Amino acid sequence: MKKYQVLFVVMVVFAVPMIVAKLMLQQQWYQGGVTNRGQLLQPAVTVTEFAIPQTWQLVYRLPTRCDERCQGALFNLRQVPQAAGADNNRLQSLVLVAGDNTVATTSLLQGLEQRQIDAPLQQQLAQLEYGLATIYIADPHGNMLMAYLLVAGEQAILMQGKDVLRDLKRLLKVSKIG
Repeated sequence: MKKYQVLFVVMVVFAVPMIVAKLMLQQQWYQGGVTNRGQLLQPAVTVTEFAIPQTWQLVYRLPTRCDERCQGALFNLRQVPQAAGADNNRLQSLVLVAGDNTVATTSLLQGLEQRQIDAPLQQQLAQLEYGLATIYIADPHGNMLMAYLLVAGEQAILMQGKDVLRDLKRLLKVSKIG
């Protein structure tokens, strides 16, 4: 009889943790950790105009009036590639400008690549989950992968820049395409 009790105890010791783990997953009591700071776009949206071999891009659509959030986004678009260090040759910041935009001529865009945006591309970007008031990360195939909603306030803007840099460094490290 004693040998069956030992067998029963051994089975309970190994079976109970598995049963508890399965129950936790099924009841969604456990929320898995995420390492990304931005919002992951699911599914990724492909914009062929952004496909540049070996180049990851930070993409931002410039509004007609540039407020504090817009200025913070432009600041981050300038600073993040510089802060990437040795990987800065694999990064490009791209500001999309509508034809009727008057902000495009100001010094706010100094040092940033600008591209005129046409109506079909603007409609495609407007249909993205997070809209136009967002910084997006695009891979070398033109897939929009991550979004960072614009923030206001000096500390929040600096933190957003650190978050974008952290995610980009991780993407560049594991990337086999650029």
